[in-house]
Amino acid sequence: MGRRGIVKIGKPFLLSTHTLLIDRELFCMSKRGYDLDRIGIMLDWALMQKGIAGKQTYERLDYYAEIGKELGLEPVFFHPLHVDLKAKRVIGHFWNGTRLVPRAIRIPAVIHNRVLSGQPSTRAIIRQLSRHYKVYNELVVRDKGSVHQLLWKNEQLRPYLPKTRLFTRPTLVQFLGKFDVVYVKPAVGSVGEGVVRIERKGDRFLTVSSKLRKRTDKVRLMTAMRGWVGRRRFLVQQGIPLAKYQDRTFDVRVSVQRDGTREWCVSGMVAKVSNRYNKLSNLARGGHAVPLDQVLASLFPQEKIAQVKSRLAVAARMIAKEYAKHFPSLADLGLDMGIDREGNPYLIEVNVRDQRYSFFEAGELEMFKRTYRHPLEYGKSLFKQSKNT
Repeated sequence: MGRRGIVKIGKPFLLSTHTLLIDRELFCMSKRGYDLDRIGIMLDWALMQKGIAGKQTYERLDYYAEIGKELGLEPVFFHPLHVDLKAKRVIGHFWNGTRLVPRAIRIPAVIHNRVLSGQPSTRAIIRQLSRHYKVYNELVVRDKGSVHQLLWKNEQLRPYLPKTRLFTRPTLVQFLGKFDVVYVKPAVGSVGEGVVRIERKGDRFLTVSSKLRKRTDKVRLMTAMRGWVGRRRFLVQQGIPLAKYQDRTFDVRVSVQRDGTREWCVSGMVAKVSNRYNKLSNLARGGHAVPLDQVLASLFPQEKIAQVKSRLAVAARMIAKEYAKHFPSLADLGLDMGIDREGNPYLIEVNVRDQRYSFFEAGELEMFKRTYRHPLEYGKSLFKQSKNT
């Protein structure tokens, strides 16, 4: 248990009567009863550990606390493995200004899920919580191929969707014959891991990834791609001829969220400029964030910039609404979108747990803070619904 006031947690643990009796100061039962203004924030285990140790992460815990206070909400941070479903209690953690401090309380009535985990035990708890509490951003299909198929059914969205198919050798050959640039990417993945960009150069091909940059012929390319993909589920996607900023491709991270009105709104847009070496825009792969207005000002006349941003916003809201038809609990998405040389928007991929730090890196602090405010406003609206029903 460690020194007084400090809890050292080496592995996941569940709430139990024995745990509560170990240290009544740290794990005291809440005397306030079931407070509807307590909102749960479920975070990944590693983030919880850093918060308990007082280490900074990409999740701004102080923002949750500050904005929550303004909205009349008290954020309670926990991981699903902190939950005791039978007792309806959780080892919640409260932000004290420098770190997270634990206290055993009842499970909050409304919970914002920020956990991105494939662990069966974690997913099972989230699934059970969703049956008895208002959990938003609960479990959804993250397979990019399945998401593409869901969106493709809406004919209005098809102009925004690059051609995307499940990886097979014949499909890759077909795409390479039709498009100058093709991407091979994992069906489930994030931060650009496993993504390969293939650029046709006459009868040869330039393959670029975070770990590879090589020119090769078609036969060797096919052999390399079979080894790269293995037995995993990968996709082949058309490369859109994107506009360039300072001779580098870029995409746009669009944060689209539900706010207190429960409608989808755009909380912010920021450009992510690709790394010159691997041509990937993910910040974890060497890309960097730039204010979108700065990028657009170098590409379009002033009177067209607002039009381009409006097109991005309209497409993003349409995509979010369609995705949410299949997963009604969705409230917080980060869309990676591209624009071509005419300013037309295209969807690259949907991120269900937007890490938001691209806004911070670009210095767009107002947008950055809005990406925390809108989901909390949405959570507050769910409390009002609970009181009315």
